[in-house]
Amino acid sequence: MGRNIKDEKDIFARESYRVRSIMSQRKRKNELRARIILFSTGLILVAVLSVLAFRLAGLNKKSNKDNNNVTEANTPSDGKVKAANKEKKKEPSDEQKQPAQTVAAKGKKRWLRDNLDPEKPMVALTFDDGPYTPVTSKILKVLKKYDARATFFVVGSRVPTYEDMIKQSYEQGNEIATHTYNHANLTKLTTKQMKEELSKSRKVIKDIIGCGFSNLRPPGGSINDNMRNNIKVPMIYWSVDTEDWKSRNAKSVLKECKAIQDGDIVLMHDLYPSTAEAVQKLVPRLVKQGYQLVTIDELFHYKGIKAEPGKVYMSGR
Repeated sequence: MGRNIKDEKDIFARESYRVRSIMSQRKRKNELRARIILFSTGLILVAVLSVLAFRLAGLNKKSNKDNNNVTEANTPSDGKVKAANKEKKKEPSDEQKQPAQTVAAKGKKRWLRDNLDPEKPMVALTFDDGPYTPVTSKILKVLKKYDARATFFVVGSRVPTYEDMIKQSYEQGNEIATHTYNHANLTKLTTKQMKEELSKSRKVIKDIIGCGFSNLRPPGGSINDNMRNNIKVPMIYWSVDTEDWKSRNAKSVLKECKAIQDGDIVLMHDLYPSTAEAVQKLVPRLVKQGYQLVTIDELFHYKGIKAEPGKVYMSGR
């Protein structure tokens, strides 16, 4: 009986050990399974996170690209920036945005405007024997005020003394022509002397305004065949003689101008204060009547007259 108890104890001990062994194995298997599950879950989680991260990175990249495209669409490239900057530099300042001023012509073209109306009447006021500052300056002031032009037949020997008047007259667009160098009667000179008169006059004028003259008014209106054959510019007479040199009276000068017509060439002298006084009233009167006050070159140009050297012209008709 004691043996049986011992045997049972041994059996129980062996069974107990076997059960513990089985339980221990199960426990290790469960732990291993749990580890495998955890590891697998970790791998899956890492994979999922990696995919999410990759996709997120792709979305960010696409977003940045889209933003860049928008930016590029609204922002000029380097070349465009340079071009834009260049255009910006070209953009006029406030002063430059003012109405453009016509660039003044040079030489003889300065006294030939291209914006006159050939359908409107024209008159050419001309002044001999000057310049003379006390009178010429007043005449220029009136001409400028009314945007009028005239022709000054200057005496060459007077030009150096009144250089400022020549410059001012020219700058205002008035024509500078010649009345010889010494106010000489050309009919009484030899061909050589006559040419010297004109050559000296041309030089003093050119030294000041940069060009010579287009027309000549012979002193005293004296002309002969030698002049017609040898003078290389047109000779200008007149159709209205104010006789200002004779009357020395502004009212008398204005009276002589009452019958002015389209194409007339008016003779005056910028030596007498009375002439300047008459011009102050004559110019606005003519402008009000619709006349365009022009140079000799302008008169011939718009009237279709091709003035020839050595020939005499009394008007633009």
